[in-house]
Amino acid sequence: MRSPLTFEPGRARLSLVVLGAALLGVALGVPVTAHATPADLLGFGARNIALGGAVAADVQDGGANYYNPAGLVGSPGLRLSLSYASLSSDLHINDVNSHVERISGLNLGIVAPAAIGSVRLAFGLAVHLPDQRINRTRSSLPSRPFWTLYDSRPHKVYLATNLALQLVPWLNVGVGVTFQSASTMELDIVGDINFLRTSQTRLTHQLQGDLLSSRAFQAGAQVRPLDWLSIGLTWRGALALRDQLTARVEGGLTGLGPAFPVSFELVSRSVGAYIPQQLVVGVAARPIEALRVSLDVSWVDWSKHPSLISTEELLLNVELPPGIMLDIPSMIGGTTPVPMNLRDIVVPRVGVEWDAHRTDAFVLHTRAGYVFERSPFPAQRGRTNFVDSNRHSLALGVGATFVSPGRRFPGDLNLDAYFLYAQVSERAHEKLSLVDPVGDYTAGGRQ
Repeated sequence: MRSPLTFEPGRARLSLVVLGAALLGVALGVPVTAHATPADLLGFGARNIALGGAVAADVQDGGANYYNPAGLVGSPGLRLSLSYASLSSDLHINDVNSHVERISGLNLGIVAPAAIGSVRLAFGLAVHLPDQRINRTRSSLPSRPFWTLYDSRPHKVYLATNLALQLVPWLNVGVGVTFQSASTMELDIVGDINFLRTSQTRLTHQLQGDLLSSRAFQAGAQVRPLDWLSIGLTWRGALALRDQLTARVEGGLTGLGPAFPVSFELVSRSVGAYIPQQLVVGVAARPIEALRVSLDVSWVDWSKHPSLISTEELLLNVELPPGIMLDIPSMIGGTTPVPMNLRDIVVPRVGVEWDAHRTDAFVLHTRAGYVFERSPFPAQRGRTNFVDSNRHSLALGVGATFVSPGRRFPGDLNLDAYFLYAQVSERAHEKLSLVDPVGDYTAGGRQ
């Protein structure tokens, strides 16, 4: 469930998001969540999410940096948006809460249109900054059921930059780049370990980390063949965040006579998150001035998802003193990737917006949206335990536009709020093996 409020003043538009419907969530007895995560997973902008994300055909605000960069050039003036929100999930496995960590952070959106002679263009920027940690990665173990799409995947820095151009009055195009961060970590431990007297063990360690940007391209177009009809097309490229952890231990073993040198190295490589290639086709229509109806259909290329099981290499080197005859292998068995066997999915989105009340100084908007996301994961019947299920999302929203409210705001002031409830359907996972270490389980929940 999500519930932010936003307001935007017109030509120089400013937008602030406040978590304003918490009491409504408590009254309904469901967990309150405000989704403000990387836009590839949960969307961008209160109005857009209230419409179920079905905005590819006519989006013009900061959300165009994700939904369709071509829409940036349709903005009547500069727009700045700032929002803070938080997401919590009530997901369970065998009726036991999975304790999926809360996600929260700051969103910033910029739309800056300009003109060079008769040519209209616009620049856009969208940023998500997590407030708990800059980057979080958790490698999946085959023996542990794991909510793959909702656990560590959203805990990333997200950045998108776009440029849009109006080719003719009825055709806008846009291109851009999406950035997210992967991590590399190095842990070095040096010292001597005393087997018999642990109090005499002396170790020092050093940890170094770095964030590396990964890029994916995106492009879009908006066509307006009629005043009341618009069509949108968006393509987003795939992006894989590949993390690496290197741990090295060098020192000596004592307590059994003269110290003898030992070295150990662990190299773990994993895919912290994967954003699949997507193709979106959208249509928006205004059969009458007060009514807007939209439909988006997305193809999501999940079948190319790389394995989430980390690749681990372990090297051990022990120089035994004379007289000790032991055969110690230099290579210790690690882990190898397991195929995901995901399938491509088609995601329908529907949005409706109705101007319930209109005067010269004020417009009241009401909105509703629905999304159905079929799970790309097969039933987990083998050794893997990637937990996921079909997801139904229903959004309701309301917005108010104040026309030229004063000198301080030279344009219009928009105040928007939305409420979203997502049901993650119950799904049974029955193992083929009677002696599977995890066994059968069911999983589901709500957000």
